[in-house]
Amino acid sequence: MNIESPTPTGVDQVIPQKSAASTSPTAGNLSSAATIVNQPPPSSASANLPRSMTEGSPLLLRHEGGLQAWLVVLGSFLIHSFVFAPTEYIFGIFEHHYLTIFPESNPSSIAFVGSVGSAVTYLAGFLAGIVADRFGFRLTAMTGSVVMTVALILASFSTQVWHLYLTQGVLFGIGASLAYYPAIAAPSHYFSRKRGLATGIAVSGVGAGGLILAPLTNALIGHVDIYWTLRILAFICFVLCGGASLLISESKEHYAAKESIEDDMDEKPEASIGEDKSFFEALKVYKDPQFLSLSIAELAASIGFLIPLYYMQTYAVFIGLSTEKGALILGLTSGASLTGRIILGLISDYVPNSSALLFCSWATALAIVVLWTIARSFGMLLLSGLIFGFFGGGYLSLVPVAVADSFGTMQMASTIGLMYAAGGLGMLAGAPLAGFLLDITKPNISYLPVTLTAGGTLVLGAVCVTTWFLFNRRARRARKAAAALRADSS
Repeated sequence: MNIESPTPTGVDQVIPQKSAASTSPTAGNLSSAATIVNQPPPSSASANLPRSMTEGSPLLLRHEGGLQAWLVVLGSFLIHSFVFAPTEYIFGIFEHHYLTIFPESNPSSIAFVGSVGSAVTYLAGFLAGIVADRFGFRLTAMTGSVVMTVALILASFSTQVWHLYLTQGVLFGIGASLAYYPAIAAPSHYFSRKRGLATGIAVSGVGAGGLILAPLTNALIGHVDIYWTLRILAFICFVLCGGASLLISESKEHYAAKESIEDDMDEKPEASIGEDKSFFEALKVYKDPQFLSLSIAELAASIGFLIPLYYMQTYAVFIGLSTEKGALILGLTSGASLTGRIILGLISDYVPNSSALLFCSWATALAIVVLWTIARSFGMLLLSGLIFGFFGGGYLSLVPVAVADSFGTMQMASTIGLMYAAGGLGMLAGAPLAGFLLDITKPNISYLPVTLTAGGTLVLGAVCVTTWFLFNRRARRARKAAAALRADSS
């Protein structure tokens, strides 16, 4: 493979400056004084896109990192550790007990509770991101923490399955969305050279939450009941996510640097630094082929991503393993996800993020479509789960980095929210579709349609990531050519 320069997309060595002393930055200047995020030249595909979403802008962050920056990463990590747990990473535990509490239900209808919660978390992103950019990351995340707390308390009083759809599904998803998008966007405000590592650490909270909350939830249900377990989790949510929200904030230097550089360039921006784009203006970002291909990848891959998390444990029992071994595989998968998010995030700071994201997408897909499909033993199923968790976790940590590198960090919560909203549709369909496919194989149950559906959609997502990779490489070459022309003309 032709490995390109490790300079991240959107990073350039040349920026306009006022003083003669700063007109020719070098690599040493970059490492000691500043991190520069370049404004890519407009292309025919993106010339009419909202400025805040399509321009990285020549942004100068003079003090990357620091105590406040790492506290933001910690806050993001803590929020990530909870927002996806009740609807994704520990929902398999709830599903087993809900089937006992509501005997008239079936696996597909119960799985739909978690699917609704996950789908709403992503679907509401197109509004949650805009709200976060307009009213501030901290206030938005705190509001989401309160909404999640209320949702879990209300879920503990459910007497019908549709009550769970509204509480643990819709309401919790809205709260999770309000907390998640500020948390995923904030680290990129403080880092550029170490953006992959910072984002990887932040999103690794999902894996850590799965490792801790899964056995905790199982133990709580055994000692009390599922209703009090939900109330205890609500209290944990309020303390953990509410406290973490206080650490989440935008970088003031980030905005000040952009405003200063726009003054240096003597340009009048289409909108002031604090002015927010309308919802319909924000939708214009879908004209960009890079954004569109990544969004379709999110839609396709999200259909298959939840299926292993929901059904790998039941598949373990199906092939003759104990429930304990099935739970162990699920827990180790979460642990692999945690490790992959950090390690692959770190690697992306030293190799092109686009190449790392491409590799992760294909490794994740092949782990399911090949390894899970042929798994008939503990070792093979565990291998499938570990590869899926490691590279799937890496994929999830690299997508926000790709968004920041390709589109800049101004109004990043809105940009990611619009992209992940497409994934919400897939989240809504994936697990219930798998449950339906499993039901229609009765009485001779077969998991083959389930594994092929999950793997096939992940492969489709990898194909879309490959398309994005080609668009991204072409755009990067165009920027290099434009930079060379500017250098020649000067």
